[in-house]
Amino acid sequence: MSYLKTLNSTDVIVTPFTVHKQFSYDGSVPTYNEEGVFEGIGYNSSSNAGGGIGTGSTQLVYNSIKQLYYSNYLENGRNGKVSNVATASFNTDGTVIGPRYTPNYINNIQSSEEFRYFTTESFGGVFEGSIKYLSIPSKLFGDYIKPGSYSDNQVSDDGQGNLIEGSTNVGNIIYKEGLIIITGNTSTGPGSGQFHIFQNPQWESSYTIYETQYKCTIRANEFNYSLNPSLLSSSIVGQNEILESGSAAYADFVTGSDFSPYVTTIGLYDDNQNLLAVGKLAQPLPTSQTTDTTILINLDR
Repeated sequence: MSYLKTLNSTDVIVTPFTVHKQFSYDGSVPTYNEEGVFEGIGYNSSSNAGGGIGTGSTQLVYNSIKQLYYSNYLENGRNGKVSNVATASFNTDGTVIGPRYTPNYINNIQSSEEFRYFTTESFGGVFEGSIKYLSIPSKLFGDYIKPGSYSDNQVSDDGQGNLIEGSTNVGNIIYKEGLIIITGNTSTGPGSGQFHIFQNPQWESSYTIYETQYKCTIRANEFNYSLNPSLLSSSIVGQNEILESGSAAYADFVTGSDFSPYVTTIGLYDDNQNLLAVGKLAQPLPTSQTTDTTILINLDR
């Protein structure tokens, strides 16, 4: 038989921890595929179409990525290709001091070592004014791509949000969006061209699991009495009557002062007495009449 006891907020501890899983794509990534991983191109030109899934304009892709991730790192004096990410200063009162192009919290800057380079040139020549991107669906990266885990046949992620080819910064990875952006080889100038082949990309997903621990404490003066029908006196077992506790109702071995029932199962109920979870002990646990007994129940969600 069961007893009920209310748990307080101090009896519940929630602990988050992050798990990772490796993903990879063999071969070159097509424009469309059933897994949801796809690549696209953006041009700073109104004459190009077919920017990828969800749009028919490569210029729209170009402008969207520019606005979302690079708009605060464009400087007219350098043809829109310079990053000022590290020049802003954040104060304890929440204000930001620095050049007006560096409110870096707006464009999802991920670290102080991340650099955002973007070209504002018109499309033409050797990929000037163009970008390329790889989009990974959330079902394949969870909460975010694990920093430092992305790589393909040409570039790797440095863990700070930069994509590196050799020793050159060629783009950015937006971890929480699952977006890999190639803005071009920066050895001759930031964002000078988007040539890149996404082949054999691999990455690790990150997902936060919350472990909830319930502390069920049995005081020395609690749960020392059992209503289990197997304890009834043989003379009344099976009779349908309301029983009162006492030696006349229970077997002799139950009435002694040293009798302690055993705990085999813990159930967790909500405020409406609905059973939510059941915890089975590895072996029956005797209650103590002299010390408190604490049973810990861990649930992951």
